[in-house]
Amino acid sequence: MLFKTTTLALLLSTVVAIPTSLSLTEPGDDSLVVIDTLQLAEGTLTIFGANPGHNATEVSSEASSLLTRRCGANNVVCDKNHAPALNTCNELVKRIKGSSLTLNSSPRSVCLSRSGGNCCISWASDIGNVRESDLYNAAKKSLDRCVGEKNSGRATDVAINGKCLNQCLSDRATGCK
Repeated sequence: MLFKTTTLALLLSTVVAIPTSLSLTEPGDDSLVVIDTLQLAEGTLTIFGANPGHNATEVSSEASSLLTRRCGANNVVCDKNHAPALNTCNELVKRIKGSSLTLNSSPRSVCLSRSGGNCCISWASDIGNVRESDLYNAAKKSLDRCVGEKNSGRATDVAINGKCLNQCLSDRATGCK
């Protein structure tokens, strides 16, 4: 009986000690893996990349060459799904504006998490090494047009690293939809 009581108490203390955090990916979605995590004064910055073991196929229309398509307009569409936390997005967008951090290993998203919620900048295509600040213009436009109205924002025709792609500002690492 003492063994069962001690075991139960240990299990309960273990469950209580697990920190709760907001989910950045959909349950069962294994298309992304954590590349890096940084503890900042503003919260936890998590960088996600493509899972090499995932059977996803590259969407060529998402990353068509700038030579075959005019790009850089950052046309924004707002959506009620996956609206991020406004204050967290303000911090994330402010952080990336002048950042010299290079995101390696085919990144797919950068997320800031804190007690007020999540905010993620994500994109679907491999754009190779990218400076965090290259994500600023489309993120700022989505923030200004959508997030204040409790929406996520999807910018199309975003030019990054010689690619034309869509970029999302939402509450999850896997995109707006």
